[in-house]
Amino acid sequence: MRQWTLRATRRGTWRHAFAAAALVAGLAVPAQAQWRITAPPAATAWFTALDSLRLAGRGVLPLTRSQGAPRSTLGQALSSDRFAVLQFAPLYYPSATQAALADAAEDAAGTASPRAARAQFLVGALRQALPDPRDRKPLVELAAFVRAVTPAAIPQAQLARWQTAWDGRFALPLVPFLRAERLDGGVLMVIPALGAEGRLFAGVPDNRADNLIAVQAPLDPNDADGPLYAAVRELCFPLVSRTADATPEFRRDARSARDAARRASLAAVRCGADLLDQLAPREAEGYRAHWRAVAGAAGSFDTLFPPDVVLTPRILEALPASGRTP
Repeated sequence: MRQWTLRATRRGTWRHAFAAAALVAGLAVPAQAQWRITAPPAATAWFTALDSLRLAGRGVLPLTRSQGAPRSTLGQALSSDRFAVLQFAPLYYPSATQAALADAAEDAAGTASPRAARAQFLVGALRQALPDPRDRKPLVELAAFVRAVTPAAIPQAQLARWQTAWDGRFALPLVPFLRAERLDGGVLMVIPALGAEGRLFAGVPDNRADNLIAVQAPLDPNDADGPLYAAVRELCFPLVSRTADATPEFRRDARSARDAARRASLAAVRCGADLLDQLAPREAEGYRAHWRAVAGAAGSFDTLFPPDVVLTPRILEALPASGRTP
């Protein structure tokens, strides 16, 4: 599976047709405020299970909150790169309950049709990523693990505060970029078990409001707006991925697929800062402070997230074009 970044988008490696417009349909909000902030129990339970198994990934940023090598037999079995699809499962079935998400994983281990019609997309994605039925056997144990999880809850008052902050400080300034990227709206999931590496799943090209993002909850009370800054980075990934794919010099210079993913990941952090500098400058310093805290090391933002000599100039050139409403 060739991916510059761990993202599933209509413009990336995972090219599945998918619509989650029902998640945002009927919301009495202007187009620029259609990112709805949630903390769904099913997604929280799923990622809590992956976190408990120490499936933190091998990228520049961790996929789950807990660090260290998998300690259980199941964790070791699922740690191979071919199981990376598990990191997207809740975004492939956003309407699922915790039990339905577990059922889908269990169904994917077999060959029969899934019990729930809405689970078809997720089950198909798992089977496509793991075509050998022997590789899918651990999904049965994972399903039982997900069922047993008690998901942590984020208070509704906190979700409402983030929603107010997004709508009042980010949504309107970012409208030109979001429209250009066809990311006008969708659902932003805040998940306590996630690491600093978020998830983005963009839906069908002709629907601007069927997108999903998942980011981690704040680790530090001084980083109260961390999920919003993390979301800005995720929104940059389609532009970063397009730039990487369209730049032969980048593909030639990258020492490996892992090196390419590392460079794209850092470039996305830079892109978010540059985007806010242009469209929402009052948020730019908070964004940089958030990512300095994520890095967990001393140094300036530019030291910790240096510009990519190939990608950053091209991304900067693209931002003004991305800022024009198509």
